[in-house]
Amino acid sequence: MTKMKLKNQDAKEVFDDFERFEIFVHERWKLMLSIGVGVVLAVAAYGIILHVNKSASNKAAAVLGLAKTEAELLKALDEYPDKPASVRTRLRLVKLYVDEKKYDEALAQLDLVKKADVSKEIRWRSELDASYIMELKGDFVAAAEEFDRIGTMAFVDEVTRSEANYAAGRLYLKSGNTAKAEKCLKRISSAGDGSGDFWKKQGRFLATQIPQSPVTK
Repeated sequence: MTKMKLKNQDAKEVFDDFERFEIFVHERWKLMLSIGVGVVLAVAAYGIILHVNKSASNKAAAVLGLAKTEAELLKALDEYPDKPASVRTRLRLVKLYVDEKKYDEALAQLDLVKKADVSKEIRWRSELDASYIMELKGDFVAAAEEFDRIGTMAFVDEVTRSEANYAAGRLYLKSGNTAKAEKCLKRISSAGDGSGDFWKKQGRFLATQIPQSPVTK
């Protein structure tokens, strides 16, 4: 009899649990349905956003890639100034400006490239290119100082530093500032062996143009 009572008691508790759950569902079904629908809509919205963003990026890349003339490049950049493909388009515009000797416009575009979310290599290359454009403008002192500055940056890779120091030394020597030229060329000669060897050789040759240059000793 005791076992029978226990079984009946257990069955009653299980039944009560089911009954309470059914009451909970009955009272909360609207809320549960709203939450479920909300999750589905959120997932669907996320998928739509990804699709729209991908489509927009593809369109931007197409517009930026097809632009050829100065007017077309500027219009495309005005429409999509911050897309990943815009950096490459700006660099094409820089080349066009340099070819047309519009050096100030080229420098302005390089400034925008340097401020963009680009890799460190592109940023360093833009720094060097800006200095070369200053030289093309005839601003030899300013260009030499910029090359000199880049050549002392510890976080810039050795090849870039060596190229910058060689360019600075070349311009300082051209302007008659042999002391600064020697200083820049010494930086190249003291650089470690590796991919900067080309600029090291160039630097050593340029140093021979300086009378009694300690770099050549």
